Amino acid sequence: MSHYYTTDDTPHEFKEINYNINGKSYRFTTDRGVFSKDRVDFGTDLLLNAVLQDYQGPGYFIDMGAGYGPISVTLADHYEGDGIAVEVNEDAVSVLDENMRKNAVNFDIVNRETYDEMELKTDLYVTNPPFRAGKDTVLSILDDSYNRLIENGVFYMVVQKKQGMPSYLKHLETLYGNVEKLKKCKGYYILKSIKTN
Repeated sequence: MSHYYTTDDTPHEFKEINYNINGKSYRFTTDRGVFSKDRVDFGTDLLLNAVLQDYQGPGYFIDMGAGYGPISVTLADHYEGDGIAVEVNEDAVSVLDENMRKNAVNFDIVNRETYDEMELKTDLYVTNPPFRAGKDTVLSILDDSYNRLIENGVFYMVVQKKQGMPSYLKHLETLYGNVEKLKKCKGYYILKSIKTN
């Protein structure tokens, strides 16, 4: 199965799924070439529930590795703010735009190359990283989060222990000077860091 950060020429196989969180229901179109096409995956659901319970600040966000958009759509709706969804999988980008419109929210959608050229700062940075793309890619996302956040901005990620959680925890501690295991469930961890300077 293709994950974020890949492009794929497989035939389209569109599917409609529903996702309920925080008393709201969202509808998404998915496709064969995107991650977790049959349902919003457990890690993303855990991440979103943690963010919605914990984060009270302004609503501008970056969703890195946005896929078909469950994180971006939920954040844009809940915080009534704007943001940017970053995705390189072309199949995901096409359904991401459709899902934004379908759920009556608004945010920018860009590929990584365009994003890297933008001088952009944010209050909130959220990611379910593309672990299959390799550790260097994930570490580059963590580094990017620090560079993009304003002072007191907040970073959240989901990672399984078997995906290298201890090493990412250590990297965030070194990078931010703080890291919290905000939530743990079934081997998944939600890590949180705050940019303090």
